[in-house]
Amino acid sequence: MPATFIAILTAHLLGDFILQPAWMIEHKRRISILFLHAAVVTLASYLFLGTFHSAILLIILLTHLGIDAIKVYLCSNSLGPFLADQFIHIAVLVGLAIYFPDAAKNGWWIVRFPPDLSKWYFASLTVVSGLILCVPAGGILIAKLIEIFATEIRDNNLTGLKQGGLYIGWLERILVMLLLLMNQPNGIGFLIAAKSILRFGEIKDASQRKVAEYIIIGTFLSFGWALLISALTQRALGYWLS
Repeated sequence: MPATFIAILTAHLLGDFILQPAWMIEHKRRISILFLHAAVVTLASYLFLGTFHSAILLIILLTHLGIDAIKVYLCSNSLGPFLADQFIHIAVLVGLAIYFPDAAKNGWWIVRFPPDLSKWYFASLTVVSGLILCVPAGGILIAKLIEIFATEIRDNNLTGLKQGGLYIGWLERILVMLLLLMNQPNGIGFLIAAKSILRFGEIKDASQRKVAEYIIIGTFLSFGWALLISALTQRALGYWLS
């Protein structure tokens, strides 16, 4: 079951957060684009499973198409629908992994691997899934969580690099994950201190307190999410490599 789950989970995360460019998201109300996205996730599932398992692939295609259609046509682009969408997708994947537990282990990838090498394949998929959850997926989640505060600081005359905050968040979560996977958690404290100095040093005016608080909330959410996903990834790696 874990092998099947990590294969189709990695395919889902790649399809939703890496292989879905901005133009696809903008035109997703078109049924052809919606179907293309579901097909990309299904193709990735086929590749990572290493077998043309018709039942799994058909269920992934139809459920992904249906769930995304409901979200696009009936829901707003806010936190609640985003969480519900991902929860239902992952629940479907868990169900498939339970019902078809040996699908990935019987795939042509695994059949051709030496017995001791197959665990590294699934460990690699675990790292990929962890990185996607930690970095791009985490960025979307955090942005939606702090969106409620964004309206309060839009009138402040603070400018920075275009998408600078996005890339800072990505870098800090990548570094947190690397430090934990390298068993160097003490380095996270230096990251927090460095970001505090660099991001808060220029905010000295009391009138900009809202901006400072907004940044602090986003920072703690970012580090907290990175720590959670990194710890889960580390434990999952322990399962495959123990």
